[in-house]
Parts: sequence; structure tokens; C-alpha cells
Amino acid sequence: MGLVKRAALMLATVLGFVLLPAQPASAHTVSGVGATNWKSVLTSVTPALPGLTVKLVEGGSRIELINHGPEVLVFGYEGEPYLRVGPQGVFENLQSPATYLNCSRTGCSFPAGLNKDGPPQWKKISSGQTTRWHDHRAHFMGSQLPPDVAQSPNKIHQEADWVITMTQGSTPITVKGNYTWIPGSSPLPWLLVALALAALGAALGLLGAWGVPLAVALLVVTVNDVYHAVGIAWFWSGSFVYRLEQFFSGSFYSFVGWALGIVAAWLLMRRRVDGLYAAVFAGGSAALFTGLLDITVLSRSQAPFGGSLSVDRVTVVISLGLGLGVAIGALIGIRASRPELELDGSDDFETDEDDLATDDFDTDDLDDEATGTVDREGDPGSGATVSGRG
Repeated sequence: MGLVKRAALMLATVLGFVLLPAQPASAHTVSGVGATNWKSVLTSVTPALPGLTVKLVEGGSRIELINHGPEVLVFGYEGEPYLRVGPQGVFENLQSPATYLNCSRTGCSFPAGLNKDGPPQWKKISSGQTTRWHDHRAHFMGSQLPPDVAQSPNKIHQEADWVITMTQGSTPITVKGNYTWIPGSSPLPWLLVALALAALGAALGLLGAWGVPLAVALLVVTVNDVYHAVGIAWFWSGSFVYRLEQFFSGSFYSFVGWALGIVAAWLLMRRRVDGLYAAVFAGGSAALFTGLLDITVLSRSQAPFGGSLSVDRVTVVISLGLGLGVAIGALIGIRASRPELELDGSDDFETDEDDLATDDFDTDDLDDEATGTVDREGDPGSGATVSGRG
């Protein structure tokens, strides 16, 4: 099997092994929500109270409540006490179904003995006066599109309004909003750009420019891939440490590709063939874990990213197109740099029988040498011989 085939097989095997346990949430996601055409909007908080701020964060995936005034009580889906936020900190009611429904986007199972109609069982979860929680009322949760959206997906559709109720002392508070279907654009122009970048990376290998030029291309892919991961992590709301945790947890598989990208670039700048093998894996990793897994960004109107949607799309296109191009260019470079004689997988060694037959080679000499007897030049009839010493 050729070196190029071996490298391609190794790449497919490693990426396949890594990808098998990966879930969709490891891609371009915030709280399990990737690129979408649904936009959640908070329209009003009434009445406006001093020290109280309520807003949607993370693309509507969570609600953020900041309260520097008297304690606010948030009610759950069935009107039961759910959260308390005030000077004493943040408390959640362990007897509220919302506590378990809101633990993640898909919810958690209820514990035995849950009694929403009984007295609240408060558990302190923070000493601050800020809390964020998933609230399924604030974003679209259906598994299928509403009929009007399914019938005309290329039009904007404002769907149901949502309401969350709270109180501050004896003052009722109403938080209202809605979610809207906003169709995305065609991904074709972006895919054409990705194709052009892939051709550029492959051309570097075809032209034999797999030294510094390919190293620069790989560094662009690696830096772009890191920036993309940072953009996703910084879309989260919270402290710097919290966002840093999201960056590391959300980029688990990419770290190997980034490390290989740096090593490969260093080797390629010295025109070391070993750098080509590392470049195959680094470029393929970016194309797969950022490009392919986040490719829906190119056709959706909403995406979790700490920047504009256009910038997000550019990062995905670079990782997909140039990452794939670098991998292809490196494979071409490996093929061009291999030894002229390359054994295939069967390790067969073919011998030209005609060459053996026509070569100046006397098998009688072998018999003579085997017996240690060599005819000397002279009279053929003399029979003079010299015995070898073995």
C-alpha cells in the first residue's frame, strides 16, 4: 500500500475513532442549541422596578435575572414557587417541577416524592444576586415545524407569545416575549468560497510549495479554528472563568488538531517531510470538527457566536475549505516526496525473466565455483586445474 494511501487510511481511522463518541452538542452549540432559524425576543418587563433587570441571553437559551432590590419570587410552569433572588442570594425550590425541567434543555427526571403543592423546600445555589436558567417557555421546543412555517419556510413567521410571572413583595411582575422564524440564506456562495480555498491548499502540494507556503496556510487554519472556538465560548453569559471552562470543554477534540498544526507548521518551514503527515491530521481535524459539524451556520439566520454571523460563517468556511485543502496538499506532498521504489501491500518483488535469460551470466561457472575448480586460460586440452582451498 502506498504512503499516500496509508496516510489517508490513518486519517480516516483516527478521525472516525474520535468522532464516534461525539454528540451533536460538541459542535457549534450553546446549551445544546446549534445554528437555527428561530429567534427569541423579550418584549417587555412590567412594571419596570429599580434594581431589577431581566433579559434573554445565549440566543434565548437562558434567561438572566439580576435583582439588587427586594427579593423577587419567580414562578414555575404550573404557578408554583420556583426561584428566589434577592439580598440573601439565589434559592431554588426542590419541590418545583421547573427545577428539574430547567436543569438542561432536555430536562432531568423528577425525584421520588416530588410535591409541587406542598411547602417549598429551598436550596441556596448562589450567594450573588444574579441567576440564569433555561426556561422552555422562552424558545421554540417543538420537534417539528409549525404548519404555517412548514408551508412557507422562506417567509418570516412570528409564533406564539410567551409569559413568565414573578412577584417582588406584593407587586406582580410580568415578563413577555415571543419567538420568530427567520429563514436563512443560501449556503451556495459560502460553499463556493470553501471550494476555492480547498483548491488553493491542494495547489500548494501540486506545485511543490509544501514548505513555507503550506506552513502559512496551516497556521491560518489553526488560528482561525481557535478564534472560532473562542467566539462560541464567549457567547455564553457569565464570568471569565465560566467562559474559559466552556472553551476547554467545547474544544476537547480540537486541541489535538491545534497542537499538530503548530508542530506541522514548524516542521514544514524546515521542509521536513514529517510535517506533511502532521498537516494531514491538523487540516483534516479543522475541516471536520469545525467545518463539517458547523456547516449549518452557512444556511441559518441565528447562530451562537460572540460576534457577527458573517464572521462566524467566514471562520467555518476557512476551517472547512482551507483545512481540507491543506490536508489534500500535504497528501500530494507526501506522494511527491516518497522514494521512487515503493513496495505495495503484497510486498511482491517482480523479476524480469528476460533480463535474467539475456544477461551475461554462465550457470556453469556456479557449478565450477561450487566444486572449487576454475579453468585457467591456456590450452583447452591441457586440462590444467587449480584446486580451491574452500
